[in-house]
Amino acid sequence: MVFLPRRADWLTRWATDTPVQAGIAGASWSVAGTLARGLLPRHPMQQAVATGVVAAAHYQLTATAWATLQALGALPGQRPGNRANLVIAGAGMAGGLAMSAAASPHANESLPAAAVATAGRITAFAALAGGASAAWDTLLHRRLGLRPGLDTTLLPAVATGGAVVAVSILARSRRAATYGIVAPERHAVAGVGMTAAIKAVGVGVASGIGFAAATTGEQIAARGLERGIDRVLGREAGALGALISHGLILGSLGVGGVAALNAVTGRLQRKDDIVEPAYPEPPTSEHVSSGPASAMPFDSLGKEGRRFVLMALSAGDITAVMGEPAIDPVRVVGGYESSDDIAERARLTLQDMEDCGAFDRGLICVGSPTGVGYFNYSIAEALEYLTRGDCAIVVPQYALVPSALALTKTSEAEELTRLLLDGIRHRLSTIPAHDRPRVVLVGESLGANVALDLTTRPDGHTHVPEFNVLGVSGGLYLGVPFRTRLWNEWRHDAFAVDPHGQLELVSQPSEASPLPAGRMRHLLVVHHDDPVNKYGFRMVLQPPWWMGPPATRPPLVPRETKFRPITTFVLATVDLFNGMQSKPGTFVRRGHDYRIDIVEGLRQSFGLTCSPEQAESVELALRNRETEWATRRMVARKLDKARKSIERQLAEWGSSTLEIADLDPTLAEQPNAFARLGSISGPPGS
Repeated sequence: MVFLPRRADWLTRWATDTPVQAGIAGASWSVAGTLARGLLPRHPMQQAVATGVVAAAHYQLTATAWATLQALGALPGQRPGNRANLVIAGAGMAGGLAMSAAASPHANESLPAAAVATAGRITAFAALAGGASAAWDTLLHRRLGLRPGLDTTLLPAVATGGAVVAVSILARSRRAATYGIVAPERHAVAGVGMTAAIKAVGVGVASGIGFAAATTGEQIAARGLERGIDRVLGREAGALGALISHGLILGSLGVGGVAALNAVTGRLQRKDDIVEPAYPEPPTSEHVSSGPASAMPFDSLGKEGRRFVLMALSAGDITAVMGEPAIDPVRVVGGYESSDDIAERARLTLQDMEDCGAFDRGLICVGSPTGVGYFNYSIAEALEYLTRGDCAIVVPQYALVPSALALTKTSEAEELTRLLLDGIRHRLSTIPAHDRPRVVLVGESLGANVALDLTTRPDGHTHVPEFNVLGVSGGLYLGVPFRTRLWNEWRHDAFAVDPHGQLELVSQPSEASPLPAGRMRHLLVVHHDDPVNKYGFRMVLQPPWWMGPPATRPPLVPRETKFRPITTFVLATVDLFNGMQSKPGTFVRRGHDYRIDIVEGLRQSFGLTCSPEQAESVELALRNRETEWATRRMVARKLDKARKSIERQLAEWGSSTLEIADLDPTLAEQPNAFARLGSISGPPGS
């Protein structure tokens, strides 16, 4: 054991505080759970951050829980001694385990039961940690006569947590041996090279220093609050004051988190309402929103809407890929900022469909966007290729913030889409039956959430036949999110939701059953390792459906990993981030990336046909166009940033003249080098 020769009084007071000792033990214990495998491998730095977050949360919870037990077991105005702490610890462990045992059988179905079970486990471990601290204090300070300090208080607390870690790792190894390891190539942490390891160690050290600073600051703040409570009461509050102080700090963290989230939401909405340098002017095509035939304001579409209409394919682009005659497809965006009134926005969108010629096409696709107003460009292009341009895609926007911040907007999105579908159905009733275009839905991620929940009836339950009422013939839903009402009800009782078997779920489109000629269907494509589908806020306390008994888990879900409140949620959040990462032009079947499933998914959903050579050509065109457009955006953004920087410098010099040749002499000869994207594809089979 290491003995510190000199100990500052404040450090001794902090180190000998029993809630701090219990909290350190809880933080140490939590480390083992963060090393378990998730749906996707983590990077070393992500692992370091996740471990730090989990340790900090368990420190605060364990410290507060032990302070609560002490407050309940102490006499008014007093702090319990070692013997009393041991009695409190025994009662806390018994009570916590009893709570957990009583609530655990119902935790999967009931969130309150899951909360009680979690509280019981935290209480039991806090009692164990507090009791261990009392036992260590009795042995080291009273029996051996050592002076209290870091080496005789916090190090034993870490050892207590470490013992629990060893038991946890051993248990995980036994589960892996019993149930087998699925996808063994997927390690908990990937990419552990020398550079990554050094960075991770740096982050870990910084996190450790930050954690120590945070716990010290928390204790100083708690002590200050205790003194304030004592002054208000006119006497020492004892253990009750410690409980109130730690509780107030824990609550303030939650309030601060909510305030920060609101601030980020507003900032992101403003950030997305910009005109990008790569898309500075409205389109010139008469078949897209904000073009010559459209009354939809260009500045109402948001960044993603402006991209969507300016990236539209032409008949020539389609012919070059398919090797067949084609027509110009139609793209309509119901701009979020075209009107604050949902009904008026739907009316303006319907009028824009009329103006752009949407009802003259053979297929009308209502593309349900994500929260930021984004509809996957590759989906739109694939549909336009496969229909030879004989389609109209309409995208009704309901927000201009990332999907994670637009979850409260889905009810408005459903209302908007229903109004739009009602208007489309009414307009189609004026067209002879044999000339009417068919109407389909396509949604990815939060867009799939909105599209599927259009089936919600007035009683709040979903019913797939509602699609027929809305005039929808088929649909493709990629990466259905965890919060989708239809998804959750369908998983529990498929027949009640879909009595006629209109829905089909596959992990990749090639698994779908054969589709009869001339028929359409509703196809759900969900990858086994998609974190967006398996995420859930309830995971803070409640086991998700896919982490049931090991033998029953879906493919690619680790069987040896055990559900742990808070820890599982933090790791799933890291998975959520990793699952949405993609590289332009590189299509892989992984996580929440569904680009590789688009062409076959559209064919399997809507009965669209093409030759193998054409399918290959479409795939190549999609990859090439995505790479080219991503390059264009990157170059335009960097050039614009450079131009603004140079203009600021010139303004300081008293000059405001800037020629494009000053940025790159080669651009002086081609001033419109980035104003237009040419053909990016070749003939079938090229």
